[in-house]
Amino acid sequence: MGIVTNNNTTQGKKPRISRRTFLATTGAASTTGLAGCLFGFDQGGSQGGTKSGQNAVELTFWHQESVPHRVEVFKRFIDKFNRENDGIRVSQQPQSWDAVFGKLTSALNTGNEPDFMFSLPAFTMTFQSQGALVDVGEIVDTVDKDRSLFDNTVTPFRYDGGTWGVPMWDMVFLTHYRTDKYGGQSWSPRNWQEWLKDASNVTNQDQSKYGIVLPANKNLWTTENLYTLMIENDAYVYGPDGKIMFDTEETVETLDFYKRMFNQASPPEATAWDWAEWEQALLRDTGYSTNGFSSWVRSLQATPLADKFGAIQQPPPREGMPSRSIHYVNNIMVFNEKKKNAIGTFIEWLHRPENYGAWLAETEPTLYLPVTETGKNAKSFWDHELIQRYRGMVQTQFEALPRASIYGFRDIHTKNNLYIPSVGTLEGSHALAEVVQQLVVRDKSPEEAASWGQNHLENVLGVGPSKKLKGQT
Repeated sequence: MGIVTNNNTTQGKKPRISRRTFLATTGAASTTGLAGCLFGFDQGGSQGGTKSGQNAVELTFWHQESVPHRVEVFKRFIDKFNRENDGIRVSQQPQSWDAVFGKLTSALNTGNEPDFMFSLPAFTMTFQSQGALVDVGEIVDTVDKDRSLFDNTVTPFRYDGGTWGVPMWDMVFLTHYRTDKYGGQSWSPRNWQEWLKDASNVTNQDQSKYGIVLPANKNLWTTENLYTLMIENDAYVYGPDGKIMFDTEETVETLDFYKRMFNQASPPEATAWDWAEWEQALLRDTGYSTNGFSSWVRSLQATPLADKFGAIQQPPPREGMPSRSIHYVNNIMVFNEKKKNAIGTFIEWLHRPENYGAWLAETEPTLYLPVTETGKNAKSFWDHELIQRYRGMVQTQFEALPRASIYGFRDIHTKNNLYIPSVGTLEGSHALAEVVQQLVVRDKSPEEAASWGQNHLENVLGVGPSKKLKGQT
């Protein structure tokens, strides 16, 4: 049985339409296939040669994997590459996500930017829209030809006549849960109603034990939690015309579920929680499930709970609907055209199965997933101790990836083939998280929160309402 939501419209207001009805009656551009051209990396010459005896091409790159053990893994693989490629010298400069936007902006203004940088889709589109990036289509096509990239890891970077990011790894949301609280490895709620009922049943308010850790703070974690539920229910920020199409029946239904789940099964204090509190609730036996990445699994090993967590794809709104979730493809964006061949050589080297699987597994096991067929099948990936221990979780992540998507980008669900640079502002402003705050903290109804969110998103993003949404009956 599905969720029952009051969809009656207030007198004098324009009635909400269904996004599904709208999409069924409008044409949306289909996604394009991967290009098949071959790019040959120059092993000599002035733009990144690797012939012995030449002056080495110096490559500096930034990444935001500043946790000490991740920096150390990067260093080991960089050192190995430098030993094997005497014509190229690579060095890393770790950054933090909190400060990197401003630092990169300043570096670009003064001409001190890195040669290349690890990034995320919205971050990449923001700087591409400013004309800062080099088209990396040839590098992507070569990696695809040799390693077979998964299609939806490339689509977030192909727009505006070019390819602006080389996929390096992926991360996807799952529902992680305590098997000793939720009925073992066979727990599999068929819809949101059953999921809500189960989470409420294992919540113990007197002992401060909660069925789920669901956030309501103004941060990216809340944005991701709301949007991964929106994806499941065909609710999106942008319509097929690139305008804001937030205030729909599907969004109201999603907000209704979010509010019920928060009020019945999540810690009230989560209105002020960030990533650290979320992780600690799981590790300290006060939170019994979460929608999120598996970034905390390494820390789990120091607790008695290491063998008490399972993972499933998020339950769908109604039985029979496919499970979907949010994912983040981490990519490399390039700033230096003259050094693109040398950068491509380093990228191709990282993507070799003997290097690639071990690099991802050692950097953060169970979190970073290969974006190629050869990487997915790499023995060096699956041989890692924690990936072996949580093999079922990792396999479930791979099963979820083909249907995963992210806000604003062309994907297999919305069929958008649009160029929407405002996604960077959407992510950075935490506008979706503010909708959750209106819903939970200010106790607005789902209908009120959806209407507030529509207006807020239009104002924050500087994008008008979908023409079909406005005044549609």
